[in-house]
Amino acid sequence: MKYYNIRYVILFLDRMSQVSLYLDDDVQEIIKIRAKERGSSVSSYVNEILKKINEDRPPIELLELFGTWEDDPMKEPEELPWSSDIKRKTL
Repeated sequence: MKYYNIRYVILFLDRMSQVSLYLDDDVQEIIKIRAKERGSSVSSYVNEILKKINEDRPPIELLELFGTWEDDPMKEPEELPWSSDIKRKTL
């Protein structure tokens, strides 16, 4: 009987885009300090900040709806005359 020693190596890679940022020296220094205080890299810290900023934003699909309706949502509707109201029972 033959036995085969097979080893599997599974790597889970979190793919992250690389972005170049041009920061003022004082801003960069603040970011470095804050990242160090949290025990994380500058990249991870900036990633956290950007995630938090975008948490409160509405989904892009909702933003795409703006301007698609015909009426002016900020325009006050005209007041209807009382005669168009239905008759109600007296309590």
